[in-house]
Amino acid sequence: MTKRAMFLISDTGGGHRSAANAITAALDEIQTPNAFEHRIEDVAAHCSFPLTQLGLGYSMALRYAPPVYGALYYATNGRRRYKALIRFCEPLYRERLRDLFISYQPDVIISVHPLLNHAALRARADAHMQHVPIVTVITDLGKVHESWLVADADAVVVPAREVYQRALSRGVSPARLRLLGHPIHPKFDDVTGTAAELRTQLGLPIDGLMVMLMAGGEGGGKLLSTALALARAHLPIQLVVVCGRNEHLQQKLAEMSKGLPTPMHVLGFTDKIPEYFRAVDLLVTKAGPGTLAEANAAQLPVIVYDYVPGQERGNVDFVRHNGLGEVAIGSASQVVEAVRSMIRTPERLAAIRHNQEIVAPRSSSRRIAALISAIVETGTIPAQEPLPPEPLRQAAGV
Repeated sequence: MTKRAMFLISDTGGGHRSAANAITAALDEIQTPNAFEHRIEDVAAHCSFPLTQLGLGYSMALRYAPPVYGALYYATNGRRRYKALIRFCEPLYRERLRDLFISYQPDVIISVHPLLNHAALRARADAHMQHVPIVTVITDLGKVHESWLVADADAVVVPAREVYQRALSRGVSPARLRLLGHPIHPKFDDVTGTAAELRTQLGLPIDGLMVMLMAGGEGGGKLLSTALALARAHLPIQLVVVCGRNEHLQQKLAEMSKGLPTPMHVLGFTDKIPEYFRAVDLLVTKAGPGTLAEANAAQLPVIVYDYVPGQERGNVDFVRHNGLGEVAIGSASQVVEAVRSMIRTPERLAAIRHNQEIVAPRSSSRRIAALISAIVETGTIPAQEPLPPEPLRQAAGV
């Protein structure tokens, strides 16, 4: 029998859709006791104005006024304040989301966006579909926003121990909590071959230190200035710069790279990130939770050079507190010094990889998909597995 899974997202950045895609890819592998069909819904498309402009507003705020976005994040990050936000927004989505549930008749609803957890519970009640389980999959790290922590969800999947503890403090029952990791695509678990073999497949030099630089799917922020600073620093490295969907930046960097002292391989959007992460030696990135989780799974040390105010601050702290890399947010020159320090101390890179191995739950999306399948099959959440031992805090040593 085929079961229906509905994923609720909002295209505010690419991370929520990527998380949903990762879980659906794992669901596609399940054939027994039930196969799954699935539907990913950008809920903003079913709302009234101004929520219809949520994705555009998010992009504009991050491009032109990041501090304003950060201030809004903190202004709503409290129980009473968030409840006030819910009361304001409910009339804009409530009936349409209810009708969406009634139309699709899902067997399970999965929310991978913080603003949609309370909305899903209210719309489910309005549709008289309380028998349909709701699973929240938290995709941020560290001290997550209040909107993620919904005690009434049937299951709450958390990516890290810090989030597990915060959920407990906000009244989420341990019986509903599962520490399964951030949902990254199953292909990250399936990469085979040595670093040299992967470099050959990707058209990269086999020898030498390779540093990868990226800034999420849109390729914005400090990517250009950071890439140029690293390329002009005369470090004994080669650069791989991923510009994502920013074609203008890709063309600009590709042209400029011809006159730079450091070899630079400029990429646009690519589906080969799992292979690149296993082929390179160091990742310089903004603090997107998906990218950090993917780097941890690949045991690729990171340098965090940028973050979204408010939303990604917890991810920065997660890297620092768990000894997963270095934080160099102040300036491009700080990034250069961080890279120089890292490549001069191989034992430090080895210590970071060890920490990443401890912190990163393996096969996260497949484990989340198995949980969803079990909930749909039995109507209850399976028994909790023992939590892994708490990782050693080695940030000071790293």
